[in-house]
Amino acid sequence: MRAPRLLLVDDNEDNLEILTFFLSERYEVVSYRSATDALAKLDTVKADALVLDIGMAPIDGVECLAAIRAQPMYRTLPAIAVTAFARDSERRAFLAAGFQAVVTKPIIDHASLIRTIDRVLESGPARDLGRRRGDEPVLEAAS
Repeated sequence: MRAPRLLLVDDNEDNLEILTFFLSERYEVVSYRSATDALAKLDTVKADALVLDIGMAPIDGVECLAAIRAQPMYRTLPAIAVTAFARDSERRAFLAAGFQAVVTKPIIDHASLIRTIDRVLESGPARDLGRRRGDEPVLEAAS
């Protein structure tokens, strides 16, 4: 059985390298430094879940998720936001935008991020516009 495949996008090279390193111990990780690159390669990745940084330019994580979910075959692909934007209102906005979980940076507790990813993968396909009916969102602070 193959490891779940994550599509990881973070425009900070150091963050991308660190996340790729520790997530690769458990998952198959395909990483990109820009949402533009990830969107161009999306069909070849065949990801089981997305892990997207929010604060990227010129396309941020929310816009990237919207572009991915606009494609019918990816409408239910689970997604996790990784962000330094940690106010409750921001976290609620990310969940409303379609993310199933929000993890706060800096990520110090890698095991917490892995638990969050596992929970999102186990919950199955995402709903088109956010969390599944009856499911509680995951609001982990993996720090």
